[in-house]
Amino acid sequence: MAEAKGQRRLTRLLVAVCSVCVAACRPGPPGDGADRQELGNRVAQYYRDMSARRWTSYRDHFWPRATLTTVWQPPGEGTPRVVITSIDEFLANTAAGPDSKPTFEERLLSHDIRLAGNLAHVWASYEARFGDSASVAAWRGYDAFTWMKHGGEWRIVALAYTDQPGEKRGAP
Repeated sequence: MAEAKGQRRLTRLLVAVCSVCVAACRPGPPGDGADRQELGNRVAQYYRDMSARRWTSYRDHFWPRATLTTVWQPPGEGTPRVVITSIDEFLANTAAGPDSKPTFEERLLSHDIRLAGNLAHVWASYEARFGDSASVAAWRGYDAFTWMKHGGEWRIVALAYTDQPGEKRGAP
């Protein structure tokens, strides 16, 4: 009798442990893996397009009216401030920014993706270089992307970026 009772307890314990293991091993929501893969590829392509200054391709990563935001001290201003720019404003001013020097590149170092249905947040670490034959500044920074999937397509709705703590910004 005691032996049968012990076997029932052991059976219940094994069923409970197996249930936990099965739940932990269950895959994410349908499409989660494919969306993660696609987002990882899109993020990598974003950095390639930006570094190659393929501005038309770069623009295609963003939904209309998407924003780019950072803390920056514009020329002639006494203190840094939060600057919010639309993707179209950014592209209209590349001559004064990335296109103003022969060397401009951002290289993706790592990224982390958080995904919920048609919304994703990607935290990316990058290394940048900007300058000319006389001087090339290098620094590391972070990009915090918000991506939205609509019509089967992932695009950026917002991008906030900053330098890693202790880094000096090499370019506006």
